[in-house]
Amino acid sequence: MLKKSLIFILVFILTITDIEALVLSDFPYDEMFHVYSLSYEDYEEIGSFNTYEEADKVFTANKDYYNNLAIFSNGYFYKAEYAIVAFNYTDKCDYNVEFINDFDNESNYTNGCYGIDGAYLDTNSKGTKVKFKLSGVDGWADFKDVIIYPIQLLPGRLTKYKVIEGNLFHQIKHSFNNDYYSSIINLGKAPDYLTEGLEYYSYDGHYFYNDDSLWLMLADYQSGNFDNSLNWDNPYYNYYQYLSNRTLTAYSKEVINDYLVNTLHIDGLLSEYKDYEGDSINDNLTKSQFYKQIDSFYQYQYQYGANALMMISLSMNESATGRSSLAFTRNNLFGHSAFDSDVEKNASRYLTLSSSIYSHARYYISNSYCNPKKFQYKGCFFGNKSGGMNVSYASDPYWGEKAAQNFYLLDSYFGLKDLNKYTVGIKSDFGSVNIYQDASINSPILYKTTAQKDVSFIILEAISNEEGNFYKIQSDATLNDDKLVDYEYYYDFNNDIGYIKQSDVQVILKGNNVVDEMVKVTFDAQEGSFRDTTNLVSYYMEKGKIPSCEIPVLANNLFVGWDKELTDIENDETYYAVYKEVSSIEMKNIPLTQYEIKDRINLTDGSIMVYFVDGSSEEVKLDTNMVSGYDFNVAGDQEVIVTYGGKTTSYQINASEELDVVRNEIKEEILSLIDELGDKETLTEDEKHRVLALKTRIDEYMIPSLNQARIRAIDRLFLLSFDEKINYIVNKNDLDASVSGLALSIKLNDSLNKSFIKDTYKLKVVESAVNNKLTQVAEGNNYTVFNGLQVSLENNFEEANISGPIIISVKKPQGASENQLFSVLYYNDGEVYDLYTTQTGNYIRFLTDGLGEFLIVAKNTTNTYDIEDEKENITVENSDPDILILIIYGLITVAGLLVLGLIIGKLKKHDQQKNIG
Repeated sequence: MLKKSLIFILVFILTITDIEALVLSDFPYDEMFHVYSLSYEDYEEIGSFNTYEEADKVFTANKDYYNNLAIFSNGYFYKAEYAIVAFNYTDKCDYNVEFINDFDNESNYTNGCYGIDGAYLDTNSKGTKVKFKLSGVDGWADFKDVIIYPIQLLPGRLTKYKVIEGNLFHQIKHSFNNDYYSSIINLGKAPDYLTEGLEYYSYDGHYFYNDDSLWLMLADYQSGNFDNSLNWDNPYYNYYQYLSNRTLTAYSKEVINDYLVNTLHIDGLLSEYKDYEGDSINDNLTKSQFYKQIDSFYQYQYQYGANALMMISLSMNESATGRSSLAFTRNNLFGHSAFDSDVEKNASRYLTLSSSIYSHARYYISNSYCNPKKFQYKGCFFGNKSGGMNVSYASDPYWGEKAAQNFYLLDSYFGLKDLNKYTVGIKSDFGSVNIYQDASINSPILYKTTAQKDVSFIILEAISNEEGNFYKIQSDATLNDDKLVDYEYYYDFNNDIGYIKQSDVQVILKGNNVVDEMVKVTFDAQEGSFRDTTNLVSYYMEKGKIPSCEIPVLANNLFVGWDKELTDIENDETYYAVYKEVSSIEMKNIPLTQYEIKDRINLTDGSIMVYFVDGSSEEVKLDTNMVSGYDFNVAGDQEVIVTYGGKTTSYQINASEELDVVRNEIKEEILSLIDELGDKETLTEDEKHRVLALKTRIDEYMIPSLNQARIRAIDRLFLLSFDEKINYIVNKNDLDASVSGLALSIKLNDSLNKSFIKDTYKLKVVESAVNNKLTQVAEGNNYTVFNGLQVSLENNFEEANISGPIIISVKKPQGASENQLFSVLYYNDGEVYDLYTTQTGNYIRFLTDGLGEFLIVAKNTTNTYDIEDEKENITVENSDPDILILIIYGLITVAGLLVLGLIIGKLKKHDQQKNIG
């Protein structure tokens, strides 16, 4: 107790004083294994040994008599009483840390890019394995894959929870290179025992510890209990994270479609890929691969027992609401097979978007993650790294929480009708549970759960009989008509039922359990067929909702609808497919045809003409559901196959390896020049010629993809090289605007050949009202809206434009908070783009390749953005003189003087005449 009291005092002192903490460099770097007693200001060596095993014996014998004993060697801590682990990762996030679950020795994995810190628990006797707790699981990882930080040497803030305006937020660290939380997950209403505004520790998400009780949490974890937690007898389980996929959302497809179209203002599918931030998310907020795809989520909810809103929420996380690179290039809305080692290469490719949804519901949910016979089965809910889909689906340890956040935010927006719709039971202890065919331990066992903790059940009813107390539950497994497990794909909510003993459930999340009356709906493709080659689709759904069905296919025909309108269904109903025969299709407008290898297709303005046997025709825009056959990893001429209404046509494209080589050569030369000349204030004539040669090549070919720092650096070299011959100006403004990239993005043309009057480019940035769609999209995406901007460019008094990206910096708007993360939205021809935006303490920087209307928006965070301010290359203060304005002013002055001279001359002549008179 004395030792724990001393540690508590040290922790308390650290929280209220500004003490310089120990760092790794304070310790001697050699091959000996040193045993140290650590304090926050100093350390005491207990002994030094040749092997880890020797040091570990001394550690074990003395740990109860010293403060936070630790073993250190070769620059690393091998063991400590109270410590945190950091998981190794790469900048590309393509390295997973594999580990073994402590409770069952099964393999598992995580990625430090998505959650860098975990609770340290132990090191094995050989010093080769490290035990930790992360996202609910205790695991053993290789020593080489983690870094152990005793609590006296923590490199920065740790992952924590915080209550803000009544909701519980999980603040996750992805790196110790900065002090920011990289992910902040809204888990919904906070439990009553957590206090508004305070932060808490937890590495299982169930038991919480005060901000000054890190060591108490670590002590509990090592002892295998939660005695010192705030809620030791009342673990927290997030409803949205533990609800089974074998449920039905309360919301109809019409509600979801209305949200997409009238709240998010999505008005079409993606036709091109633009991603300046390099985060694999399309910048266009008004286009999404969710557009007109929601019906499929609902059909497969009923057919395969996969909650539609849960699938949508998961897909929003995986596809950035249908704007991810995989959603566009591969019609992959769920990140299927997108392994971290090479996401783009490994991910599944689907011919249509609905195929992706079908595959997820049928094969991923019904036949894998909810199938007790498959290795992926750890429970049929989002979960964490201990139980649920998160175990096998994602390396992100908080993937389940992120999907649950989307579920909560959607439900909250629509009125919280899904919250507590079902009663959820949790098995919070280790050990498998039998699911029985009937409420009897003597009835057949349908299947068993896995042995890990945190397994949930949908409890439909409590039953007591002479054999005991049971719960009637929704079965994870699919059952046949004899109510035996058949492991087929199709799910029947009325039939697929099981029973468990009430004693197998430790936590109950009480729900309403309102039972909806179900009716049967059948879709008949007639002479056509559905994707599984059958001509019938049948399922049971709630009475009073509108049914959904995929489009059937009939050779040489276009499906045009069903024989009667799809309306609220009240009784069993059958619908028959109606077709219109297609005679041919042909290209109407051919989209972009010239590409580089590794590029992405651009379907903007592409369309086909569809000709029908009855003599009618219609023009149809191209989308990613219609095109196939191309491969941008292969150079040369290729044929893009366009399929529609059972007919095909095609058009030719070229993927140029030469252009890719040129782009890489230009980028390498840019990086080389930045490296060699970046620190210079002046350039020699030879250096200027080299820079000018690069600029000439850029103007002829392209500007390669560059981040903000590189745009700023190469633009500065261009200014040093030919600023004397071209004027670049930022107009005086109230926003303290500055710009980088003008010299890079404006083509030279004949500007350098002008000798009498230099070319003048003037950027104007003013506060202005903007198109209403900008505001609507911002509000639909939960942004706080600030002021609008109008940005324009003049070349010698004529309107001009840019041919590449520029960086514009403006002051943060009045009323901005230091905790707000800013973005800038851009309006262009009816579309709204979310621009690559960064910020400093007082300024916002955004990257744009177009001019016009912009809107400054922000989202609240728990970070403090106090980065040191830095202006862009061209400011109002250092802008070149506006020669044309000076000339005009000069001409006006000369003209004024001439007029004044004439007036004076006339007055003198008048006086002379008067004197003569």
